[in-house]
Formats: sequence, structure tokens, C-alpha cells
Amino acid sequence: MKKVKKTGLNIFFWILTSANIVAQESVQHIFAGGILDFNTEKIENNVLITIKKGKIIEVEKNFNLSTLENYIDLSDYTILPGLIDCHTHLIGNWYMEQDEFDVYALPAASYGIIGTVNAKKTLEAGFTTIRDLHSYFYGDVALRDAINKDWIIGPRMYVSGPALTITGGHGAFGNWLSPQIEFKDKLVSIADGEDEVRKETRKHLKYKVDWVKIFATGGFGSYGTKPGAASYTIQEIAAAVDEAGKRGIKVAAHAHGTEGIKNALLAGVTSIEHATFLDNETIELLLQKEAFLSMDLLSAYYELIEKNKDFGDKGDDSNNNKMFESLLETFSKAYKKNVKIVFATDAGVYPHGRNAEQFSLMKEAGMKEIDIIKSATLTAAELLGIEDKIGSIEKGKLADIVAIRGNPLTNIKLLENIPFVMKDGKIYKNEK
Repeated sequence: MKKVKKTGLNIFFWILTSANIVAQESVQHIFAGGILDFNTEKIENNVLITIKKGKIIEVEKNFNLSTLENYIDLSDYTILPGLIDCHTHLIGNWYMEQDEFDVYALPAASYGIIGTVNAKKTLEAGFTTIRDLHSYFYGDVALRDAINKDWIIGPRMYVSGPALTITGGHGAFGNWLSPQIEFKDKLVSIADGEDEVRKETRKHLKYKVDWVKIFATGGFGSYGTKPGAASYTIQEIAAAVDEAGKRGIKVAAHAHGTEGIKNALLAGVTSIEHATFLDNETIELLLQKEAFLSMDLLSAYYELIEKNKDFGDKGDDSNNNKMFESLLETFSKAYKKNVKIVFATDAGVYPHGRNAEQFSLMKEAGMKEIDIIKSATLTAAELLGIEDKIGSIEKGKLADIVAIRGNPLTNIKLLENIPFVMKDGKIYKNEK
């Protein structure tokens, strides 16, 4: 009995001591040699960040380090807000697949394992928040919840579940089957007409998505579809927007061609994905509707230039270099017109963890470094409707912080190698 009492007493003191340690460690300090200030659009020297329970409670420029017993020393580094990628597919390793049969070869559980690996890669690349648009079997919902419960390591996720598409549309992988084979595609949500669109949208809401994604045009990666051709009518897309809006959920539209872009914007979507054939008229409509442009340059570069895929039978130009140059020009036009551009890469089309390589492509398209960084922080947070929580290093916001050695305003490629990553006040990478 004495031994039991002694053990119980030890446990009591261990709990008490642990509680004190947790209480002490709930306040953290970061001393940074530089911070990107979005107000001055400059790197300001020497700043002290105080963090409590995952939130920033103070940002000081006048402080005395000698009063602190412990702090995270980033005196040789510049700190920025955690980065945001607004178009990813964590369960997708499509760059590895040889043909459309591959997506059916794996059981649903395998996609959870793939997503777990890719989530860690993405976070360690400095992306503390992502919008994951289109996933099989609501795998993105499960992944989001697992991260939120601290079961696995990954970025904060906002997810859409499977995208809505028409019969024979983009993402409907059974398009290549002969008519005598009855096939129910569970990798996308096939919906034709306003009623079916509403039903599928309601199903998505039932499974707790944060966004709804709709394929408003064909795509480059699907058999039998044309990227420039519209899929859904204005009325069909509006049905999704209306149904999702009842729950405060926004709609993102995959749209390459101008007709599909117009249909989606007139229907009230919040963001246009890809926008490959965006023209002056649709740029003006983007501005009029105050919608966001989510244009992925990195996935296009990877497929057209790095892999040299042949899209000559689907696109407007069989010369890959010319196609990519045209995409850069389109991006540049939208930027010069002050369209709200968010950082979006279509991760999964290219290998995960390489997200930051898009920054230099945006620079090549004529975007200023400060605006490039804003697209992956402030503007992206605005799209997600959480600009009060993330997107900048300010008092009251979540402690999502990354650090690099050097000045990203003079060398944007520095963001391709981020040695320090913090999310919600927890350090997930520290290779400084």
C-alpha cells in the first residue's frame, strides 16, 4: 500500500510540474533580424515577436533582450508570414501516373497515406495553409480533420471534396470506356442540370467541405474534353453558388476557356482557377465581380517545359514554349489591370514540396516581389475569408511564421529554401 501511495504522490507532483512547464512554455519569444512589413513594403530590422497559446500577442521594435531568459534566435534571418497555396491536391501524385487506369489501381486508404506524406512536405516547404481543390472519396476532408486533431503533421487545410463535373466532362475518368460498360465514377461528382448540381452540392455540405469546386470547362488532363469548351451553363453554376452560399460556403470554378470563365463569373463564383485563355473582356469581368484569379504557372511549366508533354491536339498551339509564354503574358495582363491574384500552383500535377518554385515564374511574368509575397499571404488570406487570423505577422493573429536568410524583395528565389517553419506557435522545421 505504501508503494502505491508513493507512486500516486509521484504522479501528482509530475502532473503539477508538467502543468507548470506547460504554463511557462505557453509564452514564446522570437528575436528576428528582419521582418517583412506590409505597411512600409520594406524589411524592417530587429523585431521581437511574443507568442502565447499559438497566437501573436506582441510585435515590438523597441525591446531589451537581456530581460528574456529564453528566446528563439533568428537574428540572422528575415521572418515572413506562413505561406498560403490556394490550389493544391495533396492526395494527388498525378505527375507519377502513366495513364488513367492508375487512379483506379489504389484503394481509398492509399490516398490517405499519400496525402499524409504530401502534407508534411508542403508544410516543411513553408506553406502553413492551403486550399485543396478536388480530392477523391473526400480524402481531403479526412486529411484536414486529422491535421486539426494533431494526428498527423500538415498545413491548415480548406477543402472542397470531389469537384462537380458534367457527364463526359473533365475529371470523369470513365470517358474512354465503350457504351456497353456501365461505370459509376466515384472520383468526381457527376451532375447534370440545376437539380443534380444542387443535390451534389448538398452532399458536399453534408460531408463538411469548406469550398465547392465546379469544372466549368474541359481540361488538359482528361480524355475527350476540350479545355476551351464550356461545360456548365450559368444557371447550373448559379445553383451551386446559391446552395453553397446558404451555408456560407464559396465556390471555385476550374475554367480554361473564356466562355466558361464568363459563365462562372456571371453565376457568382469567388475564384477562377487556371484561366488559361483569359482575355481582356474576361479580365474586366473579373474586376467587375471582384473575383480572385487563381492561376497556376508552376504546373504549366512542369508539364509544358520540364516534361515536354504534347498538348498540341488539345490546346491552341502545339509549341510548348509558345504556349507557356502566352500564359505568362496572360498573367501579366491580369496583374497590370490590378486583378486580385492569389498564389496557386496545382500541386499534385508537379511533385509536392516544390510549391515555392512558382514565385520566380511570377517574377518572370512581371510581378513585383512584394506583390508576389502578398499573393501568398495577405491576398490569399482574404480569399479564404480569414485575413483576421493569418496572412501577416501582427498582434492577434495566429503564429504562422517562416524564416529565410536574406531579403526576398531582392531575391524571390530565397523562398525556395525555407529553413524555419512555425504554425500555430509550434516549430515544425528548424534547420537554421
